[in-house]
Amino acid sequence: MAPSPLIATAVLAAGAIAASRKHTSDNSRVQLCHAQQTAEVVGEKTLAEIIATECPSLADPETGRFVPSMALPTADLQTCYNAIRERFGKLRLVKYERELITTNDGGTIGLDWSPPFAQMPSDERPIVVLSHGLSGGSQETYVQQTVKCLTAEPYRFRTVVVNYRGCAGVQLTTHVLYNGGFTSDYGFAIEHICRKLPNSKLIGVGYSLGANLVTKYVGEQGDACPLVAGVSVCNPYDLAASSDAIEQPTLRNKYLYSPAMLFGLMRLYRRHRHMIETGPVQFDAEAIEKIDQLRKFDDLITSRAFGFKDSADYYKQSSCAQFMPRIRIPFLAISSLDDPVCPESVIPREAFNSNPHLVLALTRYGGHLGYHEDLSSSWISRPISEFCAAIFRHTLATTASQGSSEAEPPTS
Repeated sequence: MAPSPLIATAVLAAGAIAASRKHTSDNSRVQLCHAQQTAEVVGEKTLAEIIATECPSLADPETGRFVPSMALPTADLQTCYNAIRERFGKLRLVKYERELITTNDGGTIGLDWSPPFAQMPSDERPIVVLSHGLSGGSQETYVQQTVKCLTAEPYRFRTVVVNYRGCAGVQLTTHVLYNGGFTSDYGFAIEHICRKLPNSKLIGVGYSLGANLVTKYVGEQGDACPLVAGVSVCNPYDLAASSDAIEQPTLRNKYLYSPAMLFGLMRLYRRHRHMIETGPVQFDAEAIEKIDQLRKFDDLITSRAFGFKDSADYYKQSSCAQFMPRIRIPFLAISSLDDPVCPESVIPREAFNSNPHLVLALTRYGGHLGYHEDLSSSWISRPISEFCAAIFRHTLATTASQGSSEAEPPTS
């Protein structure tokens, strides 16, 4: 008896899905880009050697790949899934203890520590400092998933998320919010953490706009950077080019990404409008209510509040790519080739090819801050955790050996 058309169609569809899945898996290897000779990490292995031997999620022939969930096969689904999940209730993957610190100009920054100090008292263990993306905070799914991984076995690091002015429930106490190049607040937070736990090594991790900020800070600090390493995830690098990409006249930009990002910014502005308007700058309230593009927001609000001439001036001065040649600590950047918000064209490949302190890990899939390998976990937390563990392992071992040699009595 001949098979029914329905069964034949199902068999063909299953075969097509299997073939597509195999193609996706075959093309999912992580591509590592760096200078021909990378820098030594505290006088031992080079940065490239450490990643090759101690970061299997990036370099292992079998596991050094990201394969997207079958349920989220496209960049758009990968990108939007976090927001979709949060529509059905805020995730509570980790516990935080909030500490509020006051900057020199009276601004307030919220530091969310995990685990809480009652659960993990102060000690000398390493700390990973995380910075959120545009109008985000410690509650973001991608942040919580990384914190959960870093604080669990086998790592058990201490983590702290820097929530910038007005974000994640932090009260705005000055007339300015924050922006993608406002490294003074980040530096203030790092200095506070160093004073609070002076014997702990620190690594900074930034996501999206937070990645631009962390990268810019590390470049500005150069040899004096208090961090032992940095990690950048889905970095826009060039704020003008990234803004242009989001404003391209495509359906997904017009109806998805640009409105969603602008909504978050406008919500932040309206929430703190009464405080923002106490400053010396006069804002055009009528024009602000008609804002329909991210660049217009930066023209009418961000650039005026921070003293830039316009959005172009803000983007030019705040983009991190120009500071990358000055980075002098081990620095890992992870980007996706199908990122719809920070496209491949913005990646400053020359910086990675010329600065021996930098390594770029490129994935073919992942979207923007997606990296969902299934519907409940994210791949990105693994390479971040492996890299942090490797760098801490080498820096702590060097510190211990130096301490023991200093303690040895002189021989006669």
